[in-house]
Amino acid sequence: MLTSVLDQFSKWFLHHQSFAAYIEPLIQVVKPAWRAGFFRAQIIDVHALSGQFLSVTLKPNKQWRAHIAGQHISLTLELNGRLLTRVFTLACSPAQYKATGLLRVLIKTNDQGRFTAQLQSTLKAPSWCNISAPSGDFVFKSWHKASTFVAGGSGITPMLAMLSQQLANTQHTIKLLYFAKANEHQCVEELAALAERYAHFSYLLLTRDMSPQLTTHINIDDNPDIYCCGPAAFMQKIAHFANQHHLTYYQEAFSLALPSLNDDSQFTVKINNDHHDVAANEVLLTQFEAKKLPVQRGCGIGICHQCQCIKKTGVVRNLKTGELSDNGEQLIQLCVSQAVSDLELQL
Repeated sequence: MLTSVLDQFSKWFLHHQSFAAYIEPLIQVVKPAWRAGFFRAQIIDVHALSGQFLSVTLKPNKQWRAHIAGQHISLTLELNGRLLTRVFTLACSPAQYKATGLLRVLIKTNDQGRFTAQLQSTLKAPSWCNISAPSGDFVFKSWHKASTFVAGGSGITPMLAMLSQQLANTQHTIKLLYFAKANEHQCVEELAALAERYAHFSYLLLTRDMSPQLTTHINIDDNPDIYCCGPAAFMQKIAHFANQHHLTYYQEAFSLALPSLNDDSQFTVKINNDHHDVAANEVLLTQFEAKKLPVQRGCGIGICHQCQCIKKTGVVRNLKTGELSDNGEQLIQLCVSQAVSDLELQL
C-alpha cells in the first residue's frame, strides 16, 4: 500500500515512474549499479577467447533466482552515460550456478557494434552491472528419445548449458554438431570432458567448408529431436530439413529474421501531434532512430521490451509471430513491429 502511494506521489510531483527510481542516485552511492526493477551482478572475471569472443563471469545478488538450462538474461551497462541492454544466453547450468553462485556468458564482440565493441574496455572486475531475471523457453524436453543439437557460432551457448545439466538425466543418444569458423570453436575442452564422462554423448566440430550441406551428419534413422541455435539463415535450413523428415524441432534465435517484402507502401505515424512517414518494409524502431525520435533501443530482437510503447490506433505486424494486431490500444515493441496501416503511438 505504502509503495503504491509513494509511486503515485513520484509520478505527480517528482516526474518519476516510481519512488525507488527517484532515489536511485542516493542508493547508488553505497550500492553501485543499484536500479529499480533490476538485479545487481558483480563482474568477477572477463577474459578473451578466440574469434573475438569474451567469457564473462558474473555473481548476481541473492535475490536472483536460478535459471533453466538454455535460458537467457538481459545484461544492462552504463556506457557513455547511457544505459544499454543486450540479451545473452547463459553458458552454465543451474547446478553450476547453485554450486558456485556464479553465472557465465559467452559474448561475440563486434568492432562496429554500439554495445559489444566497448565490452572489453568497460567490463572490469570487480565492477557492477545489472541483469534481468532468466527467461526463454529454449530448454531440453527430450529425456525419452534421441536428440541432435545443431549450433552455429555463438549458438553454442545454450547447448553448453543444456549438455552440462541434462546429460546426467537421460541415457538416450545426444549428438552435437557445432559449426564455427576454423579455430573459433569455443569450450572444446568442456565438450571433450563431457564426451569422456557420458558414453551416450558425441560431438563434431565442423565448418561450412567441411560440411556445406549442414544436415549431412543428422542421422534420421535415430528419429532425433532437433535443437538449433545460430544465425537466421542457418536455422532456416535446419528447420526445413527437420520438417521434411517429420522431426520435432526447437530453436533459439539470436538475430531477428526480417521477411523479404517488396511492399513499398508508406504510412503516417502520429506521435504527440507530430506526423511522420514510415515505410511498410522496415521495422519502426530503425526508422524512428533515423528520424532522431526519442526511442529506447534494447536488444533489437523482441526480447527485452526496452523499446515498448503504446499503440493508440492502427495495425502493426509482429515479425516474431507474424501476427497482425487489432486496431485498438495495446503495447507493442518497436523493434519487431512493421506498420500495416496509419498509426498513432504514445512514446
